[in-house]
Amino acid sequence: MKHSKTPFAQTIFSGISAVLFLLLLSLIAGCTVSKNPNETTKPLVSQEAAIFDKRFKEVSFQDLNLKNFWVENETPGTRERVPVDNHTFAELTERVKSGVVNIYTLRLEERDVKFGISPNDLLPLKIPVVSTIFEIIPFQVPIPMNTEGLSLGSGFIINDQGYILTNAHVIQNSLDIRVLLSEGQKEYPAKIIGIDRLTDTALIKIEPDHALTVLPLGDSDDLRMGEMVLAIGNPLGLNHSVTSGLVSSKERVSPHASDQYAYFIQTDSAINPGSSGGPLLNLHGEVVGINTAIVSEAQLIGFAVPANTVKEVMPMLVLGQTERGWFGAKAAPLSLQEAAQLNYSGDNAFLVEEVETGSPAEKSGLKPKDIIVKFNEQPLKNFVVFRRKLLGLAPGNQIHLTIFRDGEEKEISSTLIRRTP
Repeated sequence: MKHSKTPFAQTIFSGISAVLFLLLLSLIAGCTVSKNPNETTKPLVSQEAAIFDKRFKEVSFQDLNLKNFWVENETPGTRERVPVDNHTFAELTERVKSGVVNIYTLRLEERDVKFGISPNDLLPLKIPVVSTIFEIIPFQVPIPMNTEGLSLGSGFIINDQGYILTNAHVIQNSLDIRVLLSEGQKEYPAKIIGIDRLTDTALIKIEPDHALTVLPLGDSDDLRMGEMVLAIGNPLGLNHSVTSGLVSSKERVSPHASDQYAYFIQTDSAINPGSSGGPLLNLHGEVVGINTAIVSEAQLIGFAVPANTVKEVMPMLVLGQTERGWFGAKAAPLSLQEAAQLNYSGDNAFLVEEVETGSPAEKSGLKPKDIIVKFNEQPLKNFVVFRRKLLGLAPGNQIHLTIFRDGEEKEISSTLIRRTP
C-alpha cells in the first residue's frame, strides 16, 4: 500500500534536501583560511627534526665549559666615558654592523580554516523551517590547521665559529632558516642549537667559510637609566638600519603574558617588526640586550632581553635543554619590618614565604621565615638578580643557600628535580 506525502511532510523533506544541498555547496566552494596565523608559542616542529643541530646532545651541564664561548671587553669600571659628537653613532655603526645578520625562515604556522558560508546568506528569502535549521547547524566553525609561512628577523654573531643569538619567536617552528650577512655578503643555511621561549632567546649556527665580525656581550647590570643606546636590525625586511635612544627603565616586566618570569630593558630606541633579535648596544659597542618586543598601542616603547639574562641561560641554549628545575619554595624581598621582627641586621636578603610539601626545598630543611642571604656562596644584590639566577637552572643542578635562622647562619644544599604535573 502506498503512502502519499502530506503537504507538511513534503515541506520538511524539501527543507532537509535544501540543507544537504547547500551544505555540500558550501563545503565545496567556501573553504577559507585565515589571513593571519594564530599567535602561539606551542612547538609545532619536533626537536628531532633536521632543523635542530644535535652536536651537544650527549653533553651534560657539568661537562660544559663556556669560558670562551662569547667575547667580553675589559671591566667597565676601568674605561673612560665615550665622548659624543656628530660622528659617534656613525663610527660605532660602521664598527659593528657586519656582526648583525638578517634571518629569514620558512616555518609552520597554525591558522584557522573555515569551511563554507552560512546557507541563510544564499537564500533569496527566509523560509521559516529551513532558516531555523540553518541557524542551529554550526557553519563556519574554525578548525586549526598547520600551514607554511615566511617570517623575518635579525640576529648577531657571538663567536667566530658561527654561533648567532636571536629571539625565540624569530625562529620558532622553523623548517628552514637562512642567514644573510651584512650588506648581502653571502647567505648561509642555519640550524637551531637551542631555543628558550621563557626568555625569548635562541641560539642558531651557520658554517662560515671566512672570518666573521663578533660582537662582545656587555654587562647589562651596569646600564644606567638615561644611558644612550643603539638598536640595529632588519626592520620590515629592509637592509640594516640603526636607531638611537635611551634606557628608559631597567628590570621592567614585559606586557606579554608569556614573559612574566623575565625582566627586560625598556628603551625608546625604535624597534620595528623585523628588528627583533638584533642587538641593543651601548656606546662601547657591546651588546647589552636582544631587541625583542614592541608595544603597538604606545609610541617609542621597546623591550630587550638583558645580556646578563642571556649569559645565565646560555648553557641551556647550547645543550638545547631549557626545562627548568623545581625547588619548591617561594621567596620575596625582606622588608625592614620583617628584618626587625626576625632580628636580622643585614640587607639584600629574601624571606622564605612558603615551602611546598614533598619538594626538594622541604627535604633540604628549608622553612618558612628563613632568610636567604647567599645563593651559591654569592651575596644577593637584588631580587631581579636572584630570579635571573634561577632561570638558568635545569633539573639535576645543585644549589647552595646560606640562610639566617634563629640568630645564626646555616648552610643548605639541594638538587633541583623535574616537577611532575
